[in-house]
Amino acid sequence: MPDELLAQWRAHLCGLCLSLRDNHGHASRLTTNTDAVMLSILVAAQRDTPPSSTRAGRCPLRGMRTAEVVAVDEPGVRLATGVSLTLAAGKAADVVEEQRCGLAPVSRTRRMVAGGVSGALRTRAVDDADVARLLDVDSMLAQLSGQATVESRSRDLDELTRASSEAASRVFAATADIACVPGNREHLAAMGADFGRLAHLIDAIDDLADDRERGTFNPLDASDTTVDDARAECRLLARAIARRYGALRLVDDRLLRVVLLDGVRHAVRRRMPHRVACAQHRSSGVGSSSLPAQQALPDQQPSPPSDYPENWPFPPPFRPNRPFHERVLPFMGNTCCGPACFANHWNHCSDTWKPALCECDDCCDCDECCDCGDCCDSCDCGDCCSCN
Repeated sequence: MPDELLAQWRAHLCGLCLSLRDNHGHASRLTTNTDAVMLSILVAAQRDTPPSSTRAGRCPLRGMRTAEVVAVDEPGVRLATGVSLTLAAGKAADVVEEQRCGLAPVSRTRRMVAGGVSGALRTRAVDDADVARLLDVDSMLAQLSGQATVESRSRDLDELTRASSEAASRVFAATADIACVPGNREHLAAMGADFGRLAHLIDAIDDLADDRERGTFNPLDASDTTVDDARAECRLLARAIARRYGALRLVDDRLLRVVLLDGVRHAVRRRMPHRVACAQHRSSGVGSSSLPAQQALPDQQPSPPSDYPENWPFPPPFRPNRPFHERVLPFMGNTCCGPACFANHWNHCSDTWKPALCECDDCCDCDECCDCGDCCDSCDCGDCCSCN
């Protein structure tokens, strides 16, 4: 991703984080959702004027630097804030329902905590009345929290993924409403439905090995869908999203194209059995900064893809599509508590293996600690890798 677009992406991410902090307290920042950041970018791409910005203070995640970020009162950030809180509330409610329906081991403590968190997050999600009305938060939460009931009785993949598909459809369509571009609404609703189903299938593929090991529910096993069939459908959904994208009326979509289209294409490619970089990219000697194509499924031995950097530990000690809080906590531990300065380490924000920051007298040089790596700068094929 070019530096200009990377700076814009961080501005949207930090704007969402500040909105959660300023309007809902520090703890709410843990609900920061990278898909919600994309919604802020999607709103901005549809509007004639760029989003207003504000100066944010120093933050450990930026190497204790200040930054210009998207203002918290921007429509896109407000929508992203509501979506982050709603999705987090729905996920917490789903924990309770999974235990009630016998889809997860019973844990009274976990159930009580999840129930309390869900209610608190729901209250915060409806604080912005305009956004809550646009999303119909209560209806969305009812649908998301009912997923466990669907999973306990259905063996149809379409029905199992319907809640994710319809929620994403509603959220994508809301970006057209809040950006005041009604002509995009129908296309975005259809695109969101494809995106939600795709995200559900990718999660199912990634979680399959762990779900089988723990004996917990997975929609692929429940519907007798093979991994190859799921991958094939992921490819079809990615193509459908790209096709619908071409029908949208957008003003400046440079960042959106990278985050949405390239992000979807990269996510699907990583779940394929093999990834082979283009000949030009291999000959350039530039190492890929992406994670391995997939986690090993049962009865497979994990092995790195052909373009996996030789000096990186394999397999990485984390799953590829983990939520934001699973990224930010290890990142803060490495960065703020010292290990990043003196030892090689994983950068959990960019999923890259980094050398120790301090190799000389300049022990405070943290300029590179958030660099995702420009692994595609020397490759003009535009399709062999991604730094998202």
